[in-house]
Amino acid sequence: VGESGCGKTTLARMILGLMEPSAGEELVDGKRLEGMDRRARARLIQPVFQDPFSSLNPRRRVRDIIAMPLVAQGDVTTSEVDRRVAESLERVGLSTEQGTRFPSQLSGGQRQRVALARALVNRPSVLLLDEPLGALDLKLRQQMQIELKQLQREVGITFIFVTHDQEEALTMSDRIAVFDKGRIQQIDKPSAIYEKPQNRFVADFVGVSNLISGSAAQSILGKTGTYTVRPEKISLGSAASNA
Repeated sequence: VGESGCGKTTLARMILGLMEPSAGEELVDGKRLEGMDRRARARLIQPVFQDPFSSLNPRRRVRDIIAMPLVAQGDVTTSEVDRRVAESLERVGLSTEQGTRFPSQLSGGQRQRVALARALVNRPSVLLLDEPLGALDLKLRQQMQIELKQLQREVGITFIFVTHDQEEALTMSDRIAVFDKGRIQQIDKPSAIYEKPQNRFVADFVGVSNLISGSAAQSILGKTGTYTVRPEKISLGSAASNA
């Protein structure tokens, strides 16, 4: 999660092999991605983008679009392709009848489900979702957040979810990486990101906070600096109640 222009998409492009990192290394399941054949990388990592319509061939039926990654492998039988396409349709909540339609005959949410089904059909190790819910209205976006979390638990693989929406990140994630100007400011559980931000940027970017500069008592923190106080943690009461 991070503001527009902070480097999220650049990192996503490197994960997909569209850009080469200038330093460091990328590994999935212990396998180095640098120099890996494009097809081999695609078997490990599959993307889902914000605008599914632009990535779906309008002249192909949904079931044929979902089958494309399997057909491209060239070593999957027709019966196995049919079985796994049917499995993927069911997994994302689409019917067999919807599988016979063209993308233009589906709603925005249904097209995003097609993109998910196509990404999952060859059973990758990682699903990279680049702001996949950004084009949906609020109610559908909230519904898809719940369904994506359930889907991740069902398939049991890693979802890398790119978003600029802090609430979306806090709601969906098991771990969050907060980006700023190309650098990761903090990686942690959502609760830790919110309650124990490591610096002023994280505190200010994620949620609403009161930033108080001062010197804390030795018994509390023993240092001078800026402290984050979330509004819901503040309690006002009488001195007698020690509130």
